[in-house]
Amino acid sequence: MINSTYLYSFFLLVVFASLFYLFLNFRSGKNEINNKILLKNLLEGLDMEVPDELKTLDDSSTDPQNLS
Repeated sequence: MINSTYLYSFFLLVVFASLFYLFLNFRSGKNEINNKILLKNLLEGLDMEVPDELKTLDDSSTDPQNLS
């Protein structure tokens, strides 16, 4: 029979590998600018009032100072 120490080590390795895989593949890759653009498009699509900060987003989205 397999030694229990090896079995526990194997299951721990599987758990850590799974957590690492989930962290890399399901983390949010969107930055703040993309979230603001998404919010602006959503508000415009729902015919709701768009705040002034989001109205000027298209003009400033290519500005390197705002892409921090």
